[in-house]
Amino acid sequence: MRLKGKVAIVTGGGTGIGEAIATRFAKEGAKVVITGRRKDVLNKVVDSINHSGGLAFAIPGSVTVEADVQYAVNKTYKQFGRVDILVNNAGNLFHAGPFHETTDAVWDETLDVFLKGVFRFTRAVIPQMLKQGSGSIVNISTVAALKALPGFPAHAYAAAKAGVNMLTKTVAIQYAKDGIRCNAICPGAVDTPGVAAWTGDPQAREWFDSIHPLGRIGRPEEIAQAALYLASEDSVWTTGSILPVDGGIMAQ
Repeated sequence: MRLKGKVAIVTGGGTGIGEAIATRFAKEGAKVVITGRRKDVLNKVVDSINHSGGLAFAIPGSVTVEADVQYAVNKTYKQFGRVDILVNNAGNLFHAGPFHETTDAVWDETLDVFLKGVFRFTRAVIPQMLKQGSGSIVNISTVAALKALPGFPAHAYAAAKAGVNMLTKTVAIQYAKDGIRCNAICPGAVDTPGVAAWTGDPQAREWFDSIHPLGRIGRPEEIAQAALYLASEDSVWTTGSILPVDGGIMAQ
């Protein structure tokens, strides 16, 4: 087991990529804490993990509320005595449309969830990781933070995730001497409930598949595999990396 004895927090762990990461980490021996806004959804994932022989529990809350973030980290530490891994995955349905029609409210909400949420959770776990002298932070970004994609006008989302990529690098450099690593994964389109709102239309699904040289959108489990690598000792000499897992989009 590649994460035996480790304690991991996965934000947005109730569905999609977060659920896949939490499930995979538990199979690899980690004690997993999942956060999210919907308690019933979180509990289903926890029940599934625990029924399969893993160990998980849920802490409902939002990455946009500092008190919720602090509560999740403090409760995890009190329960297990350490925090080895943080996966910043939480997100909501992002706005897409013409840039000049993007409102201040949409812009602010998007950055609050996708960028400031990463800031809040990362800031909260670092003191514990400093005490331990080790830790791995994995940020889930997007290929849209690396290049502009025609037909995908999610301006605020792309800007927020580009911020996540640079935050990944600055955190990695500042805390490298302390044994804390920070890396990011940039997925292409992945078959999750959020993307399903776009791909439910056959023509839209065909377009999403077609922009990936490998011919299809990704699966949550494929992103979880990359997260496992970055969270585990397999990547002990890797920090500040921005890893595309994108079906070949960045090779074009």
